Amino acid sequence: MISINKIKVESLIKAFESEIDIHHKEALNNLKNLLAKNRYLKSKESSYLRLIIREFQKNNFVSCPLKDMETLIDKIRVVPAKRKIKFAGKSKPSYLKDEILNALDYKGKRSSFYPKYFQSLGIKSCIYCNSQLTITIQKIKNPIEYKAKFQVDHYYPKDKYPYLSIALFNLYPTCASCNLAKSNNPFDFKLYDNKINTNLYQFKLNKKSKAKFLITRDIEDLEIVFTKIGNPQYEDIFNVNEIYHTQKDLAEEIILKALAYNETYREDLKDIYRNYRINDELINRLILGNYSNPEDIHKRPMAKFMQDIGKEVGLI
Repeated sequence: MISINKIKVESLIKAFESEIDIHHKEALNNLKNLLAKNRYLKSKESSYLRLIIREFQKNNFVSCPLKDMETLIDKIRVVPAKRKIKFAGKSKPSYLKDEILNALDYKGKRSSFYPKYFQSLGIKSCIYCNSQLTITIQKIKNPIEYKAKFQVDHYYPKDKYPYLSIALFNLYPTCASCNLAKSNNPFDFKLYDNKINTNLYQFKLNKKSKAKFLITRDIEDLEIVFTKIGNPQYEDIFNVNEIYHTQKDLAEEIILKALAYNETYREDLKDIYRNYRINDELINRLILGNYSNPEDIHKRPMAKFMQDIGKEVGLI
């Protein structure tokens, strides 16, 4: 869990402004069509749809700022009671929240817009565990093919607030495992904040186990210590301890690199790459085998773990 400065997000949203405006207009038109085709909805569902449309006409829900989302929730509130309704053009009854999600094309954006948007933001790994990519593969029939989809969690759950399903500040890129683990469990972590906080959790090696490993060279002697700072639910929900206790071989490689790549080796690398404008940060990245800057943790799986262990053993 590493927060991202919201100013960076606001700047990126501005860069995607024209495409975001198109998405908003399409969503608004789809909501209007949904209402027009279902004029005989019960009053509660009809009023709810009309309220969403009115707010969509006043606000761009895709680029909705953080401070405005709570205001919208106070106005629109939770989707009406979960009961299936027979919508026009559908062979089977469905839930209103699913019809709203379809109108906003949340699923379509997972394979079209979100991958390029979040890559531009520098997020390709799960923001909760940082151990896996945020891409899942979906099998499509007739003809059979496989499609990559971007996985996102919603800070404000889309089952309760479907109108915020496409709000970029409400989207938290995640792996399928963490998304399933969290589900609709309340978990207070602000991904987009006024500052970058990279110290919400930390990995270390047990000193005695490290000393023993240096003698035996048996990775089973290594003990990884995970420390969480802040939200006590983090380990309970995402089982980070269990994930990273399987990464002893990665810790082993980092320790051995620290033994081999001394200061003389670093100077040799600088000489080799001098004409290619390779700076100290890139040298660290080459040696570590991952991003070495804390602000780049979301760009690749295992970056946080490798950075923490790398710093501890003096590799970076």
